[in-house]
Amino acid sequence: MQKIKKTCNLLLLLSMVFLLSGCWDRAELENKSYVIGLGIDRSKDEGKIKVTMLIANPEVGSVQGGGGSNEKPREIITFDAIDVITAKSTANAVISREISYELLKVIIVSEEFARDKRFLPTLYTSLHDKEIRLDTFLAVCKEKAYEYFQNNRPRLETRPHKYFQYMIEHGIDNGYIADSTLFRFIKTIERGTDLALAMYTTAEREKNPPIKGEDEYIAGQLNAFGELDDTQFIGSAVFRNGVMTQILTGQETRMVNILDDTVDIHDILINMPDPFSERQQQIAARILKTENNTFKMDMKGAKPKITITIPLKFEIMSNPSMVNYVKGGKNRQILKKHIAAHMKTTFESFLKNTQTKLKGSPFPLSRYALKYFATNQEFRDFNWEKSFLEAEITVKPDIEIIDFGKQLMPQKGGSK
Repeated sequence: MQKIKKTCNLLLLLSMVFLLSGCWDRAELENKSYVIGLGIDRSKDEGKIKVTMLIANPEVGSVQGGGGSNEKPREIITFDAIDVITAKSTANAVISREISYELLKVIIVSEEFARDKRFLPTLYTSLHDKEIRLDTFLAVCKEKAYEYFQNNRPRLETRPHKYFQYMIEHGIDNGYIADSTLFRFIKTIERGTDLALAMYTTAEREKNPPIKGEDEYIAGQLNAFGELDDTQFIGSAVFRNGVMTQILTGQETRMVNILDDTVDIHDILINMPDPFSERQQQIAARILKTENNTFKMDMKGAKPKITITIPLKFEIMSNPSMVNYVKGGKNRQILKKHIAAHMKTTFESFLKNTQTKLKGSPFPLSRYALKYFATNQEFRDFNWEKSFLEAEITVKPDIEIIDFGKQLMPQKGGSK
């Protein structure tokens, strides 16, 4: 009995030792340098790329750092490397702490390199690093990636990880930029039947850009001034077979996000012509997308026929013509028909441009076409990429106005 008791005590002690051994490979947070943004440019040396690392200082803005640290919130280094994996060890020649991609938020690629055939193999190589997650965002910048990070100096949110998190989240919610995680981008490229998108950004503003509609810009064209950072996120870069070919405006990107049910957009604020105004005034409206689109296709004819029904809810935010929508049921019907006609014309015109200019669908339309074929081989024989260019596409907006906004007393004589 005594031997059994000693044996049990010994086993208990041994089990405690095994539990303690679980901490042998622990890594202290303060011993690592976390890369928040990773820039990739073309290098002058053959077989190499220019890597830029935006490293966040974890002590700035933290409770441990007291919130008032005089240290810089970030550190930026740029050098030539073969790939971003081995670049981590090279960076330790100038960075004291161990380099880590565990908190990487965004990969910024210069437009010059995005139009190079070497871009896609470089991106695939980067994905072999286990620290780079597939929910990391991919973005294309107009200038060099290292210039972008150096010129990106936000004033309100100096912590780089929070800055990129807020800018990207709000841009996707508003529909201005593409939801271009590495997972979505790579899956679209591998599918090979649709065009892939990546958000477009720049820290260089154009000189004297033309004034356009609120969402018709691309990054760098919005003429905003004051005490602010020059960085802008608006528009999307279009990729065919892993090579950048075109740029979509914010308005075109919004239409893509509305057509793509896999993108989670909250609400969109837009302006559209007021049907009751003779002075070409614009009404402001909020678009809510709470239901999925409906895609019906006829693949048996000489040309595919595609009908897309888009259910949208509208909240009218302004009333420049001072029309009474509360008592005027006829006015409400006129406005609803006007919105439906405007949306139909806008979407069909954009889809026609995707056929003639982009030469492909910038949203996963081929996924809805698959169910009309018995086998994958039958779908491949159909040659979707060529057939899409000849398809007859009809858009049917299903409009519901759920709020006409504040109704004020109209002025005498009207305000047309």
